[in-house]
Amino acid sequence: MSSTTPETTAELHLTQQGGPFKLTQVPNTPSPPANQARLRLHAIGLNLLDKKQLDYGLFIPQYPFVLGGEGAGIVEAVGPDVKDFQPGDEVIAILSGKMRGFDWGGAYAERSNVLADGGFFAARKPRNVGMGEAASLPVGYLTAVAVIAGSFGTPLAFLPELENAGVVPSSVLVLGGSSVTGAAAIQLLRYAYPSMPIYATSSRHNFDQVKAVGATEVFDYHSPSIVADIKAQTPGSKGVDTIFDFVAAGASQTDICDVLDPAGLKQYGAVVTGVDISVPDGVKYAIKDAYDVSEMKGGGSVFPMLTQLVEEGKYKLPVEVKIEGHGLESIPQAVEKLPKVSGAKLVITL
Repeated sequence: MSSTTPETTAELHLTQQGGPFKLTQVPNTPSPPANQARLRLHAIGLNLLDKKQLDYGLFIPQYPFVLGGEGAGIVEAVGPDVKDFQPGDEVIAILSGKMRGFDWGGAYAERSNVLADGGFFAARKPRNVGMGEAASLPVGYLTAVAVIAGSFGTPLAFLPELENAGVVPSSVLVLGGSSVTGAAAIQLLRYAYPSMPIYATSSRHNFDQVKAVGATEVFDYHSPSIVADIKAQTPGSKGVDTIFDFVAAGASQTDICDVLDPAGLKQYGAVVTGVDISVPDGVKYAIKDAYDVSEMKGGGSVFPMLTQLVEEGKYKLPVEVKIEGHGLESIPQAVEKLPKVSGAKLVITL
């Protein structure tokens, strides 16, 4: 199903927890509110959160609901308060507003509105990537920044408008190094700290990929001796200063905090996954997601910098992009594949 006239647009509605989805024609609203832009989506990035929302109803205030947190498309119209975009602009967008109870967002649609003032949720599409690749970029990058800079203020000098007030870790362990967010975080940390020891975990078949984005050493998360193996590789075998967990690994690897240097910063930053992680007493713990960038001092500078970093070749696609289907009707089947995806990002084109 697709939109046949300017008066209607197609949306994929999740009708209830667990499904099913229903393709629905809704009236088009070509005149967006004052601070929003109306996008004609050309590609949708799928995230594991989409599957968890389907199964468990996370961040869904009511049904029917339009899932989808990121995409790439062309601006069709802007509200009067929008200054940075105009019709015809190619953009990348975070479309998670409805998950927070706002009136914009939802990427599983031909058209969607995005909050387009302040730089938090929309940015110009990098000229050197296509729409499908562009749709894979926003959530991973912004989540990585939120966890790195938002958890404990770890400085990222290429984002000077952020507070950057925290202590620089002497070494870092990234859990889930082959995930989109983990690979994004490794790239950003390596760009900010060319000589920092950055350790990571992944499946063995993703080792080369994780090293390619900047990891110093990669460890098989299946290994029964992973804690000892990582600690042995750190300077003086003392352990690392900070753990960044992008796959809720700490929920099952309950002794992973033994990797932390007892005399170090003892920091554990994680991404929101819906899974609880317990850390020992004395370990600083923080949990963040992409949306938290909007609440950070200087957060409006973060998303536009992604465009610049990609165009300058300083930030590359964190993982392989796989076009998993074309059209909204291909999304339900693709969403079911998300828990088994490793080292890749699924994208739907429209």
